[in-house]
Amino acid sequence: MLSISKAFALSEVNVREFLDKRENLWPELYLPNFQISDTSKDLIYPNWFEGNWLVTSQDLINKSEEPVVYEVNFYKNNSNEVIANRSKNSESIGKAIFGDKLIKVVSDPQSFNSQITYLKDDFYIDSRITGRTQIKDDDIFFADELVIQTAHKPGASRVNQVEAISKFKKCDQVNSQLKDNQKLDICGLQYIASYGSKVGDPSVHAVKTSKYKLTFKFIGN
Repeated sequence: MLSISKAFALSEVNVREFLDKRENLWPELYLPNFQISDTSKDLIYPNWFEGNWLVTSQDLINKSEEPVVYEVNFYKNNSNEVIANRSKNSESIGKAIFGDKLIKVVSDPQSFNSQITYLKDDFYIDSRITGRTQIKDDDIFFADELVIQTAHKPGASRVNQVEAISKFKKCDQVNSQLKDNQKLDICGLQYIASYGSKVGDPSVHAVKTSKYKLTFKFIGN
């Protein structure tokens, strides 16, 4: 019989294998089957994520596209774990993508898995995270989330499932001259896959895939 510690270690290995496989499959991704998923807990980031960051996101597939730049914040919760400020970050990303079409982003006060993005012309997007898994590693952030997005327009609604695989680490900055209040940049990749409306069908392959290079520059606590 496995001890509790060994069972936990085994699940961590399984999660890492799952995430490595998802990354290696891109762009030929199919709807993920999260055998180890816990949406009752938010994503936990390494301690070096804490603070405010300026993010530059570059589309690696359509390199002619201008980079998207936005600010994000990560803070410690009551359990001393670093988590993302989901409301603030989503609104910041929304403004960078939608511009003045964005009205506001409202998070469900009862669940960090749900939020609504309100846009002009009576258009809003209801987002709900249905799957989440990550490794626990102080040197790297590696996670996968699946969200169901329902876009509502007057007289019509459209469902889409979106997977986001994120892999971040401290950038290699040789001989970097950092001031006392500065941190190393964070570098990473994000793989996005859209699966359409066939919710729960594991045979569904991605109808659209994207890959982004992200760089985080520390701008303060």
